[in-house]
Amino acid sequence: MALTRKERKAMVRFKAGNAMSKLLDRRGRLAKIAGATLTSLALLLGEQGAVLASPVHGGLVATSGDQTNSAEDYTIGAGDVVTVTIADAPEFGGKFRVADSGSIQIMGVQSPVEAEGKTTTQLAAAIRQALIDAKQLRDPQVSVFVDEFHGRTVTVIGAVNKPGVYSLERRTSIMEAISAAGGALPNSGNTVTIIRGRASAEATGSDVGSVQIINLSRLASGEDPGANVEVRSGDTLSVSAEQLVYVVGAVVKPGGFVMTNPTDGVSATQAIALAQGFNSIAATHRGLIVRQISNSHLRQEIPVDLGKILNGQETDVQLAPNDVLYVPESGAKKTLKALGDVAMATVNGIAIYGIGYKIGNSH
Repeated sequence: MALTRKERKAMVRFKAGNAMSKLLDRRGRLAKIAGATLTSLALLLGEQGAVLASPVHGGLVATSGDQTNSAEDYTIGAGDVVTVTIADAPEFGGKFRVADSGSIQIMGVQSPVEAEGKTTTQLAAAIRQALIDAKQLRDPQVSVFVDEFHGRTVTVIGAVNKPGVYSLERRTSIMEAISAAGGALPNSGNTVTIIRGRASAEATGSDVGSVQIINLSRLASGEDPGANVEVRSGDTLSVSAEQLVYVVGAVVKPGGFVMTNPTDGVSATQAIALAQGFNSIAATHRGLIVRQISNSHLRQEIPVDLGKILNGQETDVQLAPNDVLYVPESGAKKTLKALGDVAMATVNGIAIYGIGYKIGNSH
């Protein structure tokens, strides 16, 4: 039986609507899959990525009736910027910078609301109660979002790619702090020094400004996971640089050489071996060690008879980090100071061996 014109139009509309419904249903399923994938990716990045940020923008969010792990981890500090949202009463909310006193002022509430030391969940609950006590709202639903993190910071300096001040957004370990600073440089040493701020001093029972030195190579290799301690607001981390000795002058391969074990040190004969020995015009009996005196611009010139040491006639000499062992050429008659000047001038621009690349200037 043939369809009327009206019935054919209805059939077309039905088929079009059915096709659109299927398309929307398919898009809905794809959106769910994409959403689940993005959620999983976000969780993965949240677990494995750096937990510090610079510049210090948010953020963390919590409501007066909800708790989240990230919101619970971070405690608000002076200088932080938070956004307060009140459902159905936006006039009471807004963006607030936490004052130096640690509080924010909510419209309609006579006394400032204490924010410092609270998580976003705790602050949302405190604002809710303050509005109820002030008889402004009966059952407000309050959300707090941290827009900018300024209250808790850690300083990372030394042999890292991006030294600077970084905000602590949650509990943070030494390795995470170093990672946030771009990681250690290829010429980094074996130690990281923590200078404790007030928060760390209180948590560990130590004095403000106390120092803890950690073996970075053992920590990075997983040999000493217990050393990956938490850093807290006000702490300073200093990653050491490799300790070097320099051999310059009449040697085959002048340069700076990494002290693989600074505790054991490097002897003068070992240093000469690293430089592949003397050349044919070396004045081995008039060697010189130039040593910088700690915490000053003064230096010490120490004569050393390398010829007698190599022949076993004198005791070998231990070199200290950053010592310069200078071997003059034969026939050069100079004072110790003049030899020292030549040695220090020679150090600039030499190759550094043992760290994977060359450094143009000495330390």
